Amino acid sequence: MRRLALIIIFPLTVLVASGQNNTNSPYSIFGIGALESTDGGRNMGMGGAGNALRSDIYMNLANPASLTALPAQSMATDAGINFQYTNLQNQIKSVNVLNGNISWAAIAFPINRRLGVGLALNPKSNVGYTIYSTKTLDGTTYSYPVTYSGQGGLSEASASVGALVTKKFSLGLRSSVVWGNIVKNSLDAPPMGSSITRVDNVSYLGVTVKPGFQFHTKLNAKTLFTLGGTAELSSYLNGTSNLTISSGSTIILSELNRQDQLKLPFKGGLGMSLEFSGKYVVTADYNRSDYREAALSTDVKGLAVDESYHIGFEMAPKYDLQRLGQSKRYRIGALYQTGYLNIYGIQINRYAATLGVSLPIRKDRNSINLSVEIGRQGTLENQLIQETYSKLNVSFCLWERWFIPRKYD
Repeated sequence: MRRLALIIIFPLTVLVASGQNNTNSPYSIFGIGALESTDGGRNMGMGGAGNALRSDIYMNLANPASLTALPAQSMATDAGINFQYTNLQNQIKSVNVLNGNISWAAIAFPINRRLGVGLALNPKSNVGYTIYSTKTLDGTTYSYPVTYSGQGGLSEASASVGALVTKKFSLGLRSSVVWGNIVKNSLDAPPMGSSITRVDNVSYLGVTVKPGFQFHTKLNAKTLFTLGGTAELSSYLNGTSNLTISSGSTIILSELNRQDQLKLPFKGGLGMSLEFSGKYVVTADYNRSDYREAALSTDVKGLAVDESYHIGFEMAPKYDLQRLGQSKRYRIGALYQTGYLNIYGIQINRYAATLGVSLPIRKDRNSINLSVEIGRQGTLENQLIQETYSKLNVSFCLWERWFIPRKYD
């Protein structure tokens, strides 16, 4: 099983580190691009909730305090990929696009009964767009085509630790290195003269810190209540920009190694969950980050408060780890996110519904987690673009027992 885990995890780790981008959203032209959801296969099927989820079977990447739920003498690996089909529509035209990307690659294990650690690698944001527009020559009525395009994004490598402070209270801390490269291009093709090309290539590097807590207690013999929270602290990403403006084959302007800096906002989250008889779980989350206090770039003015609401439900009515056919888990959820962009006075929000299932691989904790998210982002108002999407996420949750003494007759 350990060899199987490495076969799955290693290629995914290489692909995540290479900075694969997975979006065709025109809204990724702003800020750091389209933000990614990378909190684990279980969470994806439950509306993205995770602040208060605890499990000795599934990894929860949303809250580092959940690492204290890992069983002793075990190692967990979790890796995911996703495929997204999107319809982009405005008041004139509609197009369909298909993308695929790496969701995350993670490993976790307990040090002792009170301490667990984890390592993860995942995309943090994606940039990928092509926008066709027109400009008017100054002092004339002539217009000419302009093309804007961009690609790249940010990746995140994190190390987490969770500590059981008391029997009912856990603390966690995740420290991450965030890096990436974002390239933005524009091409002006006036009716007279050579075309003008602008290429802005920016590389970013920084560190983020995310503490978390979980208070977990039994309300009765069959009901477990958990209250959880996280706080991703405001941080800076230092950037180096190379700007080139050319007309035909002639370079008009070249500015190399310009210093740039992004300020990411504080993000706080709170959630609660109830687990009944180990077979039914209901959970809800609220997250908030004020992007008005961020400094993402000099050309982004319409930043807003980003709030998100998540609710999820999981059931395993015949759950039994020793019976392969009875260890399935089913999930359903919903989410609403106001979004951090405000364009023409309209906040670019998103809402979605999710369905998920966990399919056992063997008569133990190993499973394949499938989830489908169907949602909509943006609007047709004020000549903006509406995105209707369907996303399939597939993750592999693999477990390995460590340091188990073997007995021979």
